[in-house]
Amino acid sequence: MKSVLRKIILVVVVLLLIAAILPAWHYYGYLESHVSTDDAYVDGTIALVSSRIPGTVSRLYVEENWQVKAGDPLLTLDPRDYQVRVDQAQAMLERARQSVDQLYAQVDAAQAGSKLADSQLNQAEIDFQRARALRQEGVVSREFYDQANTAEHVATADRALAGHQVDQARAALGTESEADTDHTRYDRPIVAQAEAELEAAKLDLSYTELRAPLPGIITRKSVHVGNRIQPGEPLMAIVPVNRLYVTANFKETQLSDVHVGQPADVEADIYPGYIYKAHVDSISVGTGAAFALLPPENATGNWVKVVQRIPVKIVLNEPPPADKPFRMGLSVEVTIDVSNTSGPLLSSTLQGQYQNNKENPTYAPEKLQVPLQLPPGMAGSPDQPAIQH
Repeated sequence: MKSVLRKIILVVVVLLLIAAILPAWHYYGYLESHVSTDDAYVDGTIALVSSRIPGTVSRLYVEENWQVKAGDPLLTLDPRDYQVRVDQAQAMLERARQSVDQLYAQVDAAQAGSKLADSQLNQAEIDFQRARALRQEGVVSREFYDQANTAEHVATADRALAGHQVDQARAALGTESEADTDHTRYDRPIVAQAEAELEAAKLDLSYTELRAPLPGIITRKSVHVGNRIQPGEPLMAIVPVNRLYVTANFKETQLSDVHVGQPADVEADIYPGYIYKAHVDSISVGTGAAFALLPPENATGNWVKVVQRIPVKIVLNEPPPADKPFRMGLSVEVTIDVSNTSGPLLSSTLQGQYQNNKENPTYAPEKLQVPLQLPPGMAGSPDQPAIQH
């Protein structure tokens, strides 16, 4: 009886071993064709919003964690000081144009004086020729002849002076021709300077309205109505949630077969069991320690070999679902399928996508992801008023 029982147990064990061979073989093949790490987190660019000009916040349109679209208003500075500067610049432009008109009038006056001097010189020459002929005949006195001669010299000097006055008037106007077309009348340095100052004043006035540079979520907001702000002061940050990616720090021993474009699975700790489909976008050109504030000095004599980690950028194949959004800094686990090693090692899929479509502005590097759809009632929507504190 015991021998029969032993045979039955032996048969069962053998059958179990045979049944476990296939799963074990598949698991071994999976381990050979996949690398994974839990040293990974959600990363992305953060747009810091600051002002180009100093001013006092008069209106605020957003609050912490609000969604915004590109171009949505964020806040408004008191525009009155800058409107006054625009009015002053506009007045200076008009004054510059009046100065040009005055210079044109001076040129006209100088040209008229030149014509008068020409006529006076012509008459003086005629009088002198007549006086000389009469003097040769002994009809007029020596005094009359000398007066005619002096009048001719005076008219010649007046003509030269009038010519210099014309040149001086034209030099002040900055023109060499006697007449300019209407479209070049005010093409003068004094007018160009006034126009530039007016444009600068208008630019400063436009800077009183701060708008979102890209779609995303408002965070780290530190500004309130009535605050006096300075240029470059961080006021808030915008996190583009549809442009987030994963930075996975793999051990250098795991990257032997990792290539750009290989498929990857991403599982976030916040959503256990849900797998995001992604791919390897690029592999860092250096280890994390190489770009540290104090990089290691391995030639000091106290060197201990430590396995380094290299950041790998993982990009989702499609935006995350609405009920499982990415958030900056989330811990995730990344698994890469390294079966296909035909992809490049020093490249970026987003860069290739941009270079292939660089003539289409919708494929600019900052616009490769799907933009946010702002729900009704959110900040920046037509039905959302400004916040008044």
